[in-house]
Amino acid sequence: MGATTRVEQANYGTWIRVGRLRAFGVASTLSGVGACLTFVSAWFALLLVPAALFGYIAIVLALTIWRLGPRGGDYRRRIHELIVAKASPERAGDGLDVGCGSGGLAVVLANAAPDGMTIGIDSWGKDWQYSREQCEHNARVEGVAGSTRFLRQSAASLEFDDASFDTVVSCLTFHEVRDVTDRTLAIGEALRVLRPGGRYAFVDLFADRGVFQSVERVREAIARAGAEVDEISRLDAHLNLPFPLNGAKVLGHAMLVVVTRRCGPGRPAGSHHS
Repeated sequence: MGATTRVEQANYGTWIRVGRLRAFGVASTLSGVGACLTFVSAWFALLLVPAALFGYIAIVLALTIWRLGPRGGDYRRRIHELIVAKASPERAGDGLDVGCGSGGLAVVLANAAPDGMTIGIDSWGKDWQYSREQCEHNARVEGVAGSTRFLRQSAASLEFDDASFDTVVSCLTFHEVRDVTDRTLAIGEALRVLRPGGRYAFVDLFADRGVFQSVERVREAIARAGAEVDEISRLDAHLNLPFPLNGAKVLGHAMLVVVTRRCGPGRPAGSHHS
């Protein structure tokens, strides 16, 4: 028999930190085991409370991973496709994905604008199971290696000149930025590199007051950067998010924002680019 040819597959991982799933799973299991010791003391029955709580969280995390993957509805890709469709990158030009993670959104953008160059940037922190090599692997498998590049940069301080890109996209990036205390500054930084007439579409947890304080602050950051909001809406207005994606701790606070730069690039506070 002839040797079987192995077909390479893309590996996008998940938006959920797998370490958290393991931690809650272990905590639930240990609490459950401890609760079984009620024959020693009835007090051990109290461990049923953390066992149930940690078990519920582990189930929610596992279901979220499944929902985001191909077998559970492929909501990761569907959200990426929504962002790219709203960005309208079909016109020739270069694109930027801020916080590219494993390269999924950058690949969708590159496929939508094959005549341009798509650049993905990320810091690829140690607490994420993503890497530049993973992005490059996925781009190669998806057939867009020649029109993509991946660079290590911070979303709070992009190493590009003003007005460098026709299209900018990002997905669930800004609430993870740790370089600045005001995360809206990173939004202004992304708009700085957008050319006049260019579009920027992004999804983040803008309805979560614990992260962004208010949607109005996001609008103000966009206006300071010399851009104008075309659309701002809840993500669940575009996609019917099933449980647990619709939960407040998952994507219940997610919003889609679409922006067009109407004038020359602004210079957000804290920017040191010349």
